[in-house]
Amino acid sequence: MRAFLLLPIAALLATLPFVESHSYPAPDSPSMPLPQFDASGALVRPINFEHWTFVGSNIGMTYSDEHPQGPGEFHNVYTQPEAFDTYRSTGKFPEKTTFLLVVYQPAQKASINKGGYFEGEMTGLAVSVKDSSRFKEGWAYFSFGEGGDLAATAKALPAPMCFSCHNQHADDDHVFVQFHTILRSARHKSLP
Repeated sequence: MRAFLLLPIAALLATLPFVESHSYPAPDSPSMPLPQFDASGALVRPINFEHWTFVGSNIGMTYSDEHPQGPGEFHNVYTQPEAFDTYRSTGKFPEKTTFLLVVYQPAQKASINKGGYFEGEMTGLAVSVKDSSRFKEGWAYFSFGEGGDLAATAKALPAPMCFSCHNQHADDDHVFVQFHTILRSARHKSLP
């Protein structure tokens, strides 16, 4: 009888190593991927962002009156998991928060696909970095290029190119939270 009771307890204990833990490293912890800059002050292109938190996507979104033919480009947006968790728990993006806007050309009619579009080749990368000690506006914006030939480093774009638009139109701390359901749902309860 005792062996019969011990079996379920042993099975339960065996599953404990697989239970998901919800403790996250602090934003300034060594495990948060931080933006890297070279000696000239240029941002080094982030790598391994596929493991970051995916916060949203759009297709064909443009800020101009000219609309692309077809569906337009796919834009996927990522941030560091620690930055996302801090935003979710405090309503603030921590210093060194980095957002990546990864651009893919639309593709179709491959394999069994007969209609619709899917992400084709990666053709562009834009990055924003929050770093008040480095940028007087607090945030800076970088383009690693378009058309598939991405640069290894990028200098901050002049403030009128990106910052002024983010300053005027972004929903929360120079971030277009309004366009990304995951960020909207993570918004801290104290914010509107």
